[in-house]
This record gives sequence, structure tokens and C-alpha cells, in this order.
Amino acid sequence: MAVILRTSAVIGGTGLPGGGLSTLYWAPGTVGGSTADATDCLARFRGVFTSFIARIPLSINYTFDQTVLAIEATTGVLVQAFTAAPALTVVGTLAGDVLPRQTQGLLRWGTATVINGRRVRGRLFMPAPAEDQNDTGGTPIAAYQTALTTAGATVFVAGATSSEACVWHRPNASGPGASPDITSAAASPTWSLLRSRRS
Repeated sequence: MAVILRTSAVIGGTGLPGGGLSTLYWAPGTVGGSTADATDCLARFRGVFTSFIARIPLSINYTFDQTVLAIEATTGVLVQAFTAAPALTVVGTLAGDVLPRQTQGLLRWGTATVINGRRVRGRLFMPAPAEDQNDTGGTPIAAYQTALTTAGATVFVAGATSSEACVWHRPNASGPGASPDITSAAASPTWSLLRSRRS
């Protein structure tokens, strides 16, 4: 049995009509999770966006859900929910217009785990980048990529518990789920597109 915690944030603001959802999974420091783990993980999830705040437009905000779900990684079954301490809303500080809604920054999570012959990897999308973060070739400027990679690396900084950020490989017909720890974070050198999906 391997219970993981899901932290989430609702993305809103005039720069992203219709809003969005961002999530990150964690292997809790306490087996099965605890309120302390939930609070720590939510605070560290917020830290990713706080670190990137200078690249987030003024018209975008992230509101963090205090309810942190505990999921059995191997089966996908919800086993519990913890109420974390509140995490303050993050509001961008960058002035200027945003790029079209479909254009998003992408943070790639790496792991050291291979399942079914493929390395387990994850992603975190950063919606609504500002127009001045786009270079003449239609890709993120170098400073944007550096800032996003740095923001991703904040998950490796120790928190109040020994919880670790992870990627959830969901269970499917080929086998049970798994939750390997994230070992690397790197910004994509190109813009990405996130299609609609279930949360």
C-alpha cells in the first residue's frame, strides 16, 4: 500500500477566462499521510508559484485548496482527505498582455523509475504567459525558462515534514499504479498546449 497526497490550486483571473486546475502529488512523510504532511505539501506546492511570481501576469491568480486528498497510488482509490492550513493566494506581478489561452509554459518532472520499459515522467503547466516572455522565434525567452526551472527545483527543498514530491503513474490494464519521487525539474524550451481533461 502506498498512499500519496494530492495538492491542488484553482487558476483564475481575467487573463485566463474559464480558469483551470493545477495539481501536484506527494509521498507523505507519515505513512498514510497526516494533517502536518498536508500542510507542508500544500505550502511547498504554493512555493513553486511564489518562486515564479515575477513571470506570472497580474491578471492571473492561484487559489490553493485546503483539502488535500489521500489516494492509494496502486489502485487509485480515495482513502482519506486532510484539511491543511490555509495557503495564501498567489497573484502574478508581471504587467502586460498574455499570450493566447492555448499557449502555456511547461515544467517537466523527471524520475529514476522505469515502468513497462518507459521512464516515468510528469508535467506541470504554467498557463497564460505574458507576451514579453515570447521571443522572436515564438519560444519562451531564456529568462522565462531559467525562472521556471528554478521554480520547479523548490520542491527539492526540505519542508516541515519528510514528504517528497512525486509523479503518479496511474493504474491501468498493464499493471498497478506507482508513485516514484521526482528527481529533476526542467522547463521546456518550447511553449506547450494543455487540452481539456478531467481533474
